[in-house]
Amino acid sequence: MSTSFKKPRRNFRKKVITIDSDSDNESRNENNFENDQNEIKSQIISDDQIKKSKKKKKEESQGMHRSSSVLSFKEENEEGEVFKVKKSSHSKRIAKQLKLASKLAREEEEKSKKREETSPQRTSPVYREDSYEDREDKDEEIRRLRAEFQTLNGEDLEENESEEETEGGSQLKKMMKKGEIPDANMIHMIRKRRQQARDFGDFIPLDDTERAENTKSRLVRDDDNDKSDDEDDERMDFSVNTQARDRIKIQNDFLAAEHGSDNEDSDQEREWEEQQIKKGVSLGSEQQTDGSLSATPAHNDQYNGYQETTMEKKSFTPFQSLTKSAGSTIISMEVIRKRLQDRLNSMDEVHRSHARERDSLVSDISDTEKSIETCQEQVAGLEERYRFFQEMRGYVRDLVDCLSEKVPEIDNLEQRMLTLWRNRARKLVSRRQQDVRDQCQEYMTSNANVDMNSPEAQERQRRAAEREARRSRRRRARELKDIVGHHDGLSSDEEENQSEIAKYNLEKESVLGSQERVFEDVVEDFSEVDSVREHFEEWKQTYKDTYQDAYIGLCLPKLFNPYIRLSLINWNPLEANCLDFEDTKWFETLIFYGFKLQETISKGDDDARLLPSIVEKVILPKLTVLAESVWDPLSITQTSRLVNVVSKLSQDYPCIQANNKITQHLLNAIVKRIRTTLEDDVFMPLYPKSVLENRSSNSSVFFHRQLWVCIKLLGNILSWHGILSNQMLLSLSLDGLLNRYIILGLCNSGVNKETIQKCQSIISTFPREWFSDLDEDRTMPQLENLSRFLVSAAKTLYTEGHSKHDFDKKDSREYIKQISKMLVNIHAMEYAVNLPM
Repeated sequence: MSTSFKKPRRNFRKKVITIDSDSDNESRNENNFENDQNEIKSQIISDDQIKKSKKKKKEESQGMHRSSSVLSFKEENEEGEVFKVKKSSHSKRIAKQLKLASKLAREEEEKSKKREETSPQRTSPVYREDSYEDREDKDEEIRRLRAEFQTLNGEDLEENESEEETEGGSQLKKMMKKGEIPDANMIHMIRKRRQQARDFGDFIPLDDTERAENTKSRLVRDDDNDKSDDEDDERMDFSVNTQARDRIKIQNDFLAAEHGSDNEDSDQEREWEEQQIKKGVSLGSEQQTDGSLSATPAHNDQYNGYQETTMEKKSFTPFQSLTKSAGSTIISMEVIRKRLQDRLNSMDEVHRSHARERDSLVSDISDTEKSIETCQEQVAGLEERYRFFQEMRGYVRDLVDCLSEKVPEIDNLEQRMLTLWRNRARKLVSRRQQDVRDQCQEYMTSNANVDMNSPEAQERQRRAAEREARRSRRRRARELKDIVGHHDGLSSDEEENQSEIAKYNLEKESVLGSQERVFEDVVEDFSEVDSVREHFEEWKQTYKDTYQDAYIGLCLPKLFNPYIRLSLINWNPLEANCLDFEDTKWFETLIFYGFKLQETISKGDDDARLLPSIVEKVILPKLTVLAESVWDPLSITQTSRLVNVVSKLSQDYPCIQANNKITQHLLNAIVKRIRTTLEDDVFMPLYPKSVLENRSSNSSVFFHRQLWVCIKLLGNILSWHGILSNQMLLSLSLDGLLNRYIILGLCNSGVNKETIQKCQSIISTFPREWFSDLDEDRTMPQLENLSRFLVSAAKTLYTEGHSKHDFDKKDSREYIKQISKMLVNIHAMEYAVNLPM
């Protein structure tokens, strides 16, 4: 099996040699070209010969021999098809050309020395024969050929001699010996022979690959990059031999430059030729322009001689001929001016950008200097500011630590005082409920069936004696005050014996003593509201921006909370002579916190909400606890005091509103306490009319007392009008008390003067707003029973009046008129019109 490697087709750029129409210029150009070749070849051949000799000596000493590589996956002694890679004869031909070029170069060097010795000295600048582009091409060719011959070895040259003869290289060899350069036909013929050799299975080697000998690997192949002399290395290198690929490109470029290329490369050659012509045109025009600008009439002869000398030394076509052959236009002054103008415009733009950058830097420097001055002026203030905040930071930390220890003590004192009040209130309510049970049992049971010597009877007698004693003392107190129109049941039985009062006072003094000792072990800066206020107020007045950024206005209510709670431990608005919280010391201290005289208060200032927040978070929770545990709804004084406090808070402080959760807790506690009273404390006994006719009997007294208690409770409930919703008030007062207990008692008591007074007291408790919105002549549905009772009472009085004396008739007519007015007040017009007169 034979394998051939097809040499890749490469397009090389052909070196353009300009030919002058003059015969002298033509011969001169040919000599220049030969001199270039000789110079290139002379520089490379010496290095190549030295390397060739070293390579041969090394191979002879080592006894190396090349064997054909075997491409097989079996052992080395197995049989298989073998293909050989033939060495290229290209390197041999190049060596011969370089040898001839070296000889010619030496001869030319000797001639040039002789010309230099015989040539006269010129004052004008002497230009070298070659242009800048030609020198670059020469240097490039020298580098290419040197890189090629550095990789060649002597063995390749010897082996290729025999191959060259078989391929027609003998003709080329003869021509090179004679010093002749092969023409295009000869090169084309040699290429044809190479193609035929490839078609018959031969190939041109791409590299001087050294074949490994005595290898044991299963796969042996040529590696373009394998130049190692190590025979024991069994691994194969699969990397690409870029050096060999570049060397082949250099060889083809050199041949293309020397002898031209195929017809298929004519387009690229033509393009390259046009580019070289354009370069010549540009160079010639610049020189011509320079000459025309620098020449003067006085120096025309000198300039013409200089131009002739220069043109003789040129190796390319003169400017005029190049312009005509290339078909390009002559560069005029307008073109030069346009290019210079474009260059000037670009430089101006760069200058403007630099100027802008300079101005920006100057401005930055100025700002920086001002900033430095400002910072230097602020150093003292910043130092003081830093010191202040460090001190404030330490103070706040110490204050928080102090309050964290004192808050549990304050909670304990509050709980002790609340327990004392709660126990006292429960005792009074429990005693009143027990008195009602005792009287009910006493007046409902026959005395014959009661054992007066039993412990229960004796205890009941003791409670009755104490009860009557308290009533007597309250009666004497009313007589001293000249109170008129009082009825039994309207007063509250809140009197205590001396032992209970002493015990209560002892506990109270203990709590108050502990209150004074809470901050006894604390310095003044942390124990008084005034001291705390001064620190934070100084912060606000000095550094208001940081004060607002830290939201101190929102934190102060919680910070002052322990101090205010401690001062309000003994604050109970249900008791007589209780000090209003607005008259306390802490309120006067905080009322103008953070503000100065003649200073406008901004709406967004959180300090304006300091007191409302304290009322919301301290006062309302305390009132809620008192309403749940201490307040007695049957007490007129306690109810009026509590109503007054809540009404004042709702009017003076905008936070006390229905949507506020804390306010809702307070109102729910009030409603819950009223419901509990309706269930546990209201009792209406039922007796026969014969019993009730005797107004001086104990049963009749007990009955009317309880009825007046219900009327009193009705007034206490309706005193919450404006605080509780109308729906809730109607449910508690009318449905829960009037129609359930009071109407029943009125119907059972008979019609007399006291009954009319009871009805007037009931109707007087009704808020006027209930009836102002009624459109029809009918009253509220919840008052229908009361209206019918009043009509029935008027009819009874009218009937009884006809059977009595004239004096009694007059009283009956007066009572009927009062009933009519009461019906009008509750907007029961249809009932008032039909009353008998």
